[in-house]
Amino acid sequence: MVQTATPGHNAPAGASYSGLGELLLRVVGAVLQILATWAIVHTLDPDAAGVYFRGFVISLGLATLLRAKYEIYIAQHIIGRHAAASGIADGVLLVQFGQRVLVRSSLVCGVLLVVTTDLDIQQPHLQPVLETYLPFVLAIPCVSLSTFIGEALRAANRTMLGTVVASYALNLSIILAVVLAPEDASLTLYAWAYFGGTLVAAALAVYLAWRAFPCGWKQGFRPIPREVLEAVDNLAIIGLGRGLLLWGPLCILAVWAPAVEMARYAVAARTALIVDYFLPALNLTNGRQILERSRSPVQAARPLLLAQLGRAVLYSSAFIAVLLVAAPATLALYGPPYDDQFTIYALLLGVQWANSVGRPAVRHAVADWDARRIRVAVESGALAAVVICALAVNQWGALAAAAASLAGALIVNGRAILQALALPKRLQGPN
Repeated sequence: MVQTATPGHNAPAGASYSGLGELLLRVVGAVLQILATWAIVHTLDPDAAGVYFRGFVISLGLATLLRAKYEIYIAQHIIGRHAAASGIADGVLLVQFGQRVLVRSSLVCGVLLVVTTDLDIQQPHLQPVLETYLPFVLAIPCVSLSTFIGEALRAANRTMLGTVVASYALNLSIILAVVLAPEDASLTLYAWAYFGGTLVAAALAVYLAWRAFPCGWKQGFRPIPREVLEAVDNLAIIGLGRGLLLWGPLCILAVWAPAVEMARYAVAARTALIVDYFLPALNLTNGRQILERSRSPVQAARPLLLAQLGRAVLYSSAFIAVLLVAAPATLALYGPPYDDQFTIYALLLGVQWANSVGRPAVRHAVADWDARRIRVAVESGALAAVVICALAVNQWGALAAAAASLAGALIVNGRAILQALALPKRLQGPN
């Protein structure tokens, strides 16, 4: 008999750790993030660093598109606690979808390898570039699997596992490559170090998922109902929109702007991501209450949602304010040409602020799924981000991509908040 609940996600995030131990792990993760970024930009010149970070866009961007529809469905299943109704444990879906994500990404990786091999033969002058990007292409299956599992853990409120610990492997691989590589090491060496880090990250993600969803692994290789797969396919358009929202501006920047602009954006973005190491755990404290009562009388759900949004605004604004005050000193760590990009960094911190403030409403929208409204929100945000970046990237470079990302984040999270606040009125109906 299939179990209908997963022990892992009923507990609060970080239940397996002491409060002090979890905070320490988060701080270490943020330090490793900054240290790895610092190591790369002090080892590679800005143009080479831009080429290196373009490889990130290849692997992470494609991974987002390949896992998107599965990621959305399993988030619905976990956040909405659909295991009891469907008779399928969260862990079973995780195993089933993880296999499909791995197969899809491996097929895409194979196609890209065939294309690059043909280019290597037909265009020999492209060989150095192809050698640099080969490890990033090979990393696509590993990145797809690890990020898919990471998002499932985040949906289960395991932000400690999904965001921080799984990122250790990649950042440590970058740091070790810089420390151990000879002074005249080629860019390709650091690309292969990235590939090695993704292998370890994928293995670590599988282990963390096994710990968080233990009941699904024995039954995860059994077929799941066709209706589930059809429901997943229906999410493909929303998944595509989400991928364009997250990676559309970066793809435009990577293709149309000089490599140094890609490096400037990547440094600011990786530094701003330290927000994601801390705020989800604060913003989602007791957030499960909202979801539990969203199916109760509407008068009970609205006050809890408002309290949760208020707490998210308070924590997010305070934390971002501290980072903005410290921004000059933080950016000075990287040296020129990265120390004068305060505006780009501030815009990307704005993206993190919007995502953090909107996270309770996004989770609420996922639990009370309205496909039409969600599709409109995601598609409008993605369209705005892509159009803004495409129109301005030639003149403004990384600044255009940062502004486009902020516009998309504000649209999606703003619509999510309005949708969540309007839900009780829709349930009550006309007076």
